[in-house]
Amino acid sequence: MGILNKNFSLSKGDLDVVSLGEILVDMISTEEVNSLSQSREYTRHFGGSPANIAVNLSRLGKKVALISRLGADAFGNYLLDVLKGEQIITDGIQQDKERRTTIVYVSKSTRTPDWLPYREADMYLQEDDIIFELIKRSKVFHLSTFILSRKPARDTAIKAFNYAREQGKIVCFDPCYRKVLWPEGDDGAGVVEEIISRADFVKPSLDDARHLFGPDSPENYVKRYLELGVKAVILTLGEEGVIASDGEEIIRIPAFSEDAVDVTGAGDAFWSGFICGLLDGYTVKRSIKLGNGVAAFKIRGVGALSPVPSKEDIIKEYNI
Repeated sequence: MGILNKNFSLSKGDLDVVSLGEILVDMISTEEVNSLSQSREYTRHFGGSPANIAVNLSRLGKKVALISRLGADAFGNYLLDVLKGEQIITDGIQQDKERRTTIVYVSKSTRTPDWLPYREADMYLQEDDIIFELIKRSKVFHLSTFILSRKPARDTAIKAFNYAREQGKIVCFDPCYRKVLWPEGDDGAGVVEEIISRADFVKPSLDDARHLFGPDSPENYVKRYLELGVKAVILTLGEEGVIASDGEEIIRIPAFSEDAVDVTGAGDAFWSGFICGLLDGYTVKRSIKLGNGVAAFKIRGVGALSPVPSKEDIIKEYNI
């Protein structure tokens, strides 16, 4: 029997989740465009996939810590203020006095947005005891790909990932590989595939799968992730919903909402609902449905942290 119809045992700890990766400022175009070359004005938003996941999980009632690095500048202070206002534990946030907070320009879009990063501080996450202390106190560890693309942050992130596995945490990995982020000569795809092989859950989008494996069908993408060794893969298909498998069973879940205003952060919202379900003792299949529900509410607003209702309201609306 596979794991889709099972719930996971949780390790002991006073933290529900530790999320490790980039925190940054998203500058999102005010008009809907296909390319950033067409955009003229932008609005500042809190951003960074692991940070978005941390905030969404906190709003869903979970105790969350974020591990990241930002600049000791105005944008860095803005991001820290948001985190503290959202009750995120910020002990693992490093502030870099020499480098600026990372900024990403993003097109407002109802499909996969165009984006352009200007990176500095996030690439220099340093290993320290606080990182391992936070992971030891947690039940779920979540890692992004963005942070893996540059050293020394990559080395720090991999050590944290390995420690989380050694400590018996549920390990989630977002395999959002983009070759353009990696230095010339680095085997980025190989690094990402190695992490996938040792994760409990991965949740790629169709675009993520294409960038890692090239053109293929959704069903074949799912097989290729599973062949790497991950316990379960959840492939999100946008308006066509979700396909998931543990190698023994494959399921399809339709999208819960077609009222898309902006899809920025939809994947992060999905992760938040999914992890929340695992923490609450739901089966993997039901947790996927909760992730689908949180994402459906997210895409009705602009920005990765547009409001979502309570978990109870989401469950009721979509009969989860």
